[in-house]
Amino acid sequence: MRRSLLAVFSLLLAVTLCNSYKILLYSPTVGHSHVGFFGKIADILLDAGHDVTVFIPLMDPDVQSNGTKRAKVIRHEAVKNLPWAKLGFKTSPFDEDFNLMTFENMNLLQKMQDDVCEAIISNENLLEKLRKEKFDLAMAEPIHLCGYGLFKLLGIPAQIVASAVTFGEGHADLYGIPSPPSYVPSLWNKYSDEMSYTERAINLLSTQFFLRIMDWIIPRQTALFRKYHGEDFPCLIELSAKSALMMVNGDEMFEFPRPISHKVIYIGGVGVSTPKKLEKEMLQIVENSKAGVIYVSFGSVANSTLMPLSKKLAFLEAFASFPEHTFIWKYEEPERDRELFAKYTNVHTVKWAPQIDLLYHKKVLAFLTHCGGNSMTEAIHSGTPMVAIPLFGDQEHNAAIAVKRLIAVKVEKPQINAQSLTAALREVLNDESYTRNARRLAEMIAKKPVKAKDLVVKWTEFAAEFQDLSNLDLAGRNFNFIKYFCLDIFVPPLLVVPCIFIALVKIVQSIRKKLFQKSSNKEKVS
Repeated sequence: MRRSLLAVFSLLLAVTLCNSYKILLYSPTVGHSHVGFFGKIADILLDAGHDVTVFIPLMDPDVQSNGTKRAKVIRHEAVKNLPWAKLGFKTSPFDEDFNLMTFENMNLLQKMQDDVCEAIISNENLLEKLRKEKFDLAMAEPIHLCGYGLFKLLGIPAQIVASAVTFGEGHADLYGIPSPPSYVPSLWNKYSDEMSYTERAINLLSTQFFLRIMDWIIPRQTALFRKYHGEDFPCLIELSAKSALMMVNGDEMFEFPRPISHKVIYIGGVGVSTPKKLEKEMLQIVENSKAGVIYVSFGSVANSTLMPLSKKLAFLEAFASFPEHTFIWKYEEPERDRELFAKYTNVHTVKWAPQIDLLYHKKVLAFLTHCGGNSMTEAIHSGTPMVAIPLFGDQEHNAAIAVKRLIAVKVEKPQINAQSLTAALREVLNDESYTRNARRLAEMIAKKPVKAKDLVVKWTEFAAEFQDLSNLDLAGRNFNFIKYFCLDIFVPPLLVVPCIFIALVKIVQSIRKKLFQKSSNKEKVS
């Protein structure tokens, strides 16, 4: 009997190993949500029987998590003392004038990425260690072009683009997917897919601005690879464009509809954990609320403690207008403002909160959020209506979608005051349509025919098996501007028309000249 069981176990193990792939995830610590996204993918693939390694170049010192619970992890400090703390979203996220997409911010971000990339690709010991693993497939974000050069150096035969943010113009440009600015808003502005004339003009410019920044970034990192690994090293954007697939952290039911490709797989919600029962202290706060709870959080990057005093008071005065409701505010350093909060008895500050567990609790009525990717995903999966206060980056875009879906009321950062916050909260709490819309959207997502986890596993295995999926490529990606917009079809006829006109003019002039000459000859004869 034991021999039979051992034989069956050995057979199952052999089958599993035959179908198992070695997978490398390139996951620099640029943010908690990015590392968490890749960590979740790692755990899903590990559960499916694959051998997963997460390579984590250290960038933001505040990101201590590996994201994964069980996969092998290589944390690598390529460069010490990066000036990450100087970035505006770390120092002044609530500043009304702060804009992530400025040349200064992008240049500083890219300089740090360049330094880390150079340290990795010039480290032969590290490269040899990774090369010996003989990975079958690798994944990296589209913003980490260094990863695709690294995969080339390691000889990894298949790769997938995996994006912790949703699909934008940069993703589309990589695969040659059209992004008509008339109805496809940039990932970096605040417009919906129904824009005014002025908004369409701004959207056109902002879309091109972002793409031109990418044109400036790409040669810098490509030059690093050519410095260490030969002048014939391929352009990094071309290497990333050869990826078999692109997985994006967005959901079709929520996102604005737009042109897409068969290579793009939406896996929004893949990082959403199963909600658990709240622990005793938090459960007591929630259960003791008379009218219900509003959860307040600005994510893992924007520290609420850094908020200007005037804005803190605006929030607290607005919360005081709802004395029967309880406000739970994720506030990183509550001890610094203990006196400020003392008289607002319906506000509870916590350094950390089990966000997904709170949002799924029946007494949590609304979510006051910065609209970061993870927060938006957890809100729409839990069916929680929102007061949207975007701070920077893609948060404006996320907020615009939530408003369009009628599941959120938006307050612009410059308009934060007690009156605007009170009005937004009152609308969300008193108008039941926001809750109905949010729950309907959550139900649609929950009942989708194929789950995000299954998509991750099946498409990863498919890409690892077939490697080259160029039969899904759009031919138009390689067209020049004239051919792409069929200008070569319209221009020749337009050139022919004036030629015909000139010829006709010359013919008419010639006829008139001959007639004039005949008339002159007749006059002479007479």
